[in-house]
Amino acid sequence: MSLEAYASQVPDTVRTDVLSQARLSCYKARDAFYACLEKESNKKPTEIASVGLLYPVECKKNREEYVKNCRPTWVIFIIPKI
Repeated sequence: MSLEAYASQVPDTVRTDVLSQARLSCYKARDAFYACLEKESNKKPTEIASVGLLYPVECKKNREEYVKNCRPTWVIFIIPKI
């Protein structure tokens, strides 16, 4: 479906339910990554993320989910203070 056809069917409304679900997915992925960081805090960080954040390899899958489910600006901005 072309953008013009879609735009003609959907008025200029914000789909708050979609935004809400996306935000919740991001928060869940973030929380899982941070929980992993806390759990694995005794291990040497070997993986490099944005803005120099180092994290253990055990948290790599959690980090990938976090990056996949959140806006890039959120991933860079929200850094845990561990």
